[in-house]
Amino acid sequence: MRYKVLDYLYKQGGLTLFASKGESGISLETLQNTALALNAGAGFVILDFSGKLKFQEKAPVSIQELLQERLEKDLLDRLSDESWIVSGLKAFPKDDDEFRHLYHNLHLLYGAVSHIVGILPDEISADEAKYIPLLSRLLVLFGDKPDEAAALVEDSPDLRKTGILWLFREKPDRKRFPKAYKAISAGESFAKECRRLTWEKDLWKNDPKFAAGVIENLHRVSILKKNPLDGLPRTFRKFFPLFLLIAVVLPFLFISKLDQNISNNRNRIHERDVITTAPYFEYTFDGKESLYRIAKYGIGRFTAQIANEKMVKQYMDATLEENGFTEKTWAKATMIIPPMGTVIKFSRPDMFESALADSIGGAWKYWTSIYSDSTAYLTELYHENQTATDRKHQAIDVAGKLGTRILAPFSAKAWTSRDERGGIIIGLVHDQQVIIFMHCDKLLYLDGQEVMAGDPIATVGTTGHTTGPHAHIVTGIVDKKGPKHLGNVRYRVVDPIEWYYRFKPSSLK
Repeated sequence: MRYKVLDYLYKQGGLTLFASKGESGISLETLQNTALALNAGAGFVILDFSGKLKFQEKAPVSIQELLQERLEKDLLDRLSDESWIVSGLKAFPKDDDEFRHLYHNLHLLYGAVSHIVGILPDEISADEAKYIPLLSRLLVLFGDKPDEAAALVEDSPDLRKTGILWLFREKPDRKRFPKAYKAISAGESFAKECRRLTWEKDLWKNDPKFAAGVIENLHRVSILKKNPLDGLPRTFRKFFPLFLLIAVVLPFLFISKLDQNISNNRNRIHERDVITTAPYFEYTFDGKESLYRIAKYGIGRFTAQIANEKMVKQYMDATLEENGFTEKTWAKATMIIPPMGTVIKFSRPDMFESALADSIGGAWKYWTSIYSDSTAYLTELYHENQTATDRKHQAIDVAGKLGTRILAPFSAKAWTSRDERGGIIIGLVHDQQVIIFMHCDKLLYLDGQEVMAGDPIATVGTTGHTTGPHAHIVTGIVDKKGPKHLGNVRYRVVDPIEWYYRFKPSSLK
């Protein structure tokens, strides 16, 4: 079962970035053959951020477009029959907006081609380097100027956060480049199988399957470092002969305790992270999103209120008027769906001001930040008992797009289950903290596994009794006499708002 988890996470897709220092390096043909081998001959995608390759007619988009707009589904459908070399002018994300577009498009591409190869520009600024570990698990350095490559790693703490495959014959000078030497060693670049790619002439060119196997194993090592699983040292000793890579065993000979930091590979930058001090936000529509949903999100973001139909209608009318439109401009049946690329400014809805923004604004931000959907919002608060206006609801509901990843708010042990009412369920327990997510679509962790803060643990779904995609979030405090239980832990339920202010957890970014 452990193999299946690792295999599942690996098959979700990955980007391998190549960076050349000097004149010599790996040919385009070699990259193509390696990309094909990584995808078992089922096509490939090569992203040329360097601007060195000519625009390829087969690719329907340029590299600049990947950084500026979202891919359409009909383009992705073509990938099942084609291979793309996406090129253009030199380009790499320089700000959060370009990063978000590229990140989104990469994950769309992973649905058609699991493993993508990218070519970095010759020069990378500090602002650009910070996005490399967020986009890729593995950086391959090659060429004929090892000192320049070592200096690049030495001077960039962001590059040292990703795995590195060092394809120079000379190792970095340990005294001149101590940080680079340590980072490159941690990436298993000096292991026997990795060094063969450097020392055996034309091995990469003549045996792309071997090269792809090395890359695959380094990706798996990176996954395991960020997602430690119970029992893996013993498992990987058995698993190792199949992959012919000594490096796979090394990280697990000396296992440290679970890292409590947020996984760099899963960090997300949400619009909501700057909470409500800004007087407005701008939203770019994709041609499918309704104005209603973003208006409802906007009311919650600014005022921390659960918006009803009347409030949303009033806010939509005011927003359309402010942007120079009418409610009939993009009306489709009962919905208003602005066309793709439309940018609409959503101002603070002063007509709905209340004390809630001051009292629960921090909790609102926290509960919506555990989704990878930047427009998540609460649809129902906690109600201890039924009243004349509210039903009994001992949880909060957070709406998000179907398939949105739910991120672990803290490092914990996972417990999973399924029932008719709650659907697919995953719960986390750490010290005194208990949190449970119901109605999930897919689980990304197994029962009993250790979870790192920031890792995707499940996706938003509609399983069980529900009327739309959301997670029903139950929070509790560990109590030996508690009436509820999760796995072998007993707990008592508390209001998620109270739970937040009691534990003061940090919002994910």
